[in-house]
Amino acid sequence: MNNNEAPVFTTGEFAKKSGVTLRTLRYYDKINLLKPCSYTKSGHRLYSKSDFGKLQKILTLKFIGLSLKDISKIMNYDMEDSNIKKSLEIQRVIMKEKVHHIEAVIKSIDEAINMLDTSNTLNWDKFINIISIINTDQKWMNQYENASNLKARIRIHELFSINAKGWMNWFFEHLNIKIDSRILELGCGDGELWEKNLNRIPEGWNIVLTDFSEGMLKDAEVNLGENSGRFNFKIADAQKIPFEDNSFDVVIANNMLYHISNINLALSEIHRVLKPGGTLYASTVGKNHMKEMRDIVNVFGSKNLTLNSWTLTENFQLENGMEKLNKWFNNVKLKRYKDSLKITDEIPLMNYIFSMPGNNKSSFTGKELKNLTDFLHSEIMKNDYIYITKDTGFFSAQTALNI
Repeated sequence: MNNNEAPVFTTGEFAKKSGVTLRTLRYYDKINLLKPCSYTKSGHRLYSKSDFGKLQKILTLKFIGLSLKDISKIMNYDMEDSNIKKSLEIQRVIMKEKVHHIEAVIKSIDEAINMLDTSNTLNWDKFINIISIINTDQKWMNQYENASNLKARIRIHELFSINAKGWMNWFFEHLNIKIDSRILELGCGDGELWEKNLNRIPEGWNIVLTDFSEGMLKDAEVNLGENSGRFNFKIADAQKIPFEDNSFDVVIANNMLYHISNINLALSEIHRVLKPGGTLYASTVGKNHMKEMRDIVNVFGSKNLTLNSWTLTENFQLENGMEKLNKWFNNVKLKRYKDSLKITDEIPLMNYIFSMPGNNKSSFTGKELKNLTDFLHSEIMKNDYIYITKDTGFFSAQTALNI
């Protein structure tokens, strides 16, 4: 074997190095969970180094508590097997969720033991609470897919955007915020706006990060790492913001208002919690954003791919946002971000398409996936890239000053 060839292992070697049984490997092969990379002329299974990464993911998700059926869906869903870092980051977030769940169960059991130690009687309501906590549906499968979806959508912009500045850096630079301001972000997601600009955050800012999803808030805390102590985290619905009137100098809504079912109610809540003269920064996209992506899906013409999710932004876009904001705020201004994509690799493009709600890789046969891969590759080869329009920007709007 020369140095350019990838090392391969027999089933016995692979089992010994990984600490799993031959029976387990044979079963994973049988159910298409972990297929060998190749076979010998006599039909014996062979595994590569990358298969250790796949096995690690399977065993981690199994430890979390997912069924082999759910793990199979996740393995099918993750197309970019070479991106080990992305996979490990997602696993780390969910493992932390699992630890948090276990700690809550242990705390409830300790409380029950303490009750018996002190009074020799058991409060059955608290005892039943242990069962409730144990059975809490953590939706591990959904959390994994949500995290993977978000990273897939961010990744395509990181890889292929023409504007080297990057949206998060550009947006942050246009936030005109005083040193001693109190700032609220609604729908902070995984905290990327702050993680990308940590070295530019003034010490005097008092920042509260909120999201409707507890999982996303924990993702944000993990991503901010040792700097997470500079932020406050709180679960919040933008339609019922859990803060008093006139609490903040600035509210940031970064590509999230179009997700709100009652946007008028959300804007009234934002207006309520802003101080007189306070500023809202609300980013969104235009109707032509990623329009070529929709064309690609249409031309491919698969019944298993949907375009419905691309209409979700219509509730609050660059074209109609000013009209909606003018009902609640003064001095509404729009600033657009100039950028586009030149996609030269079909795999991140496939990841993006399957990250959109309603599109699931597991609904595709192997032949259909190959057809889609070949189709995207051929589209790239026409001009050496696929051009994708980006139409993004933000509104700034202010509350009236008290006179």
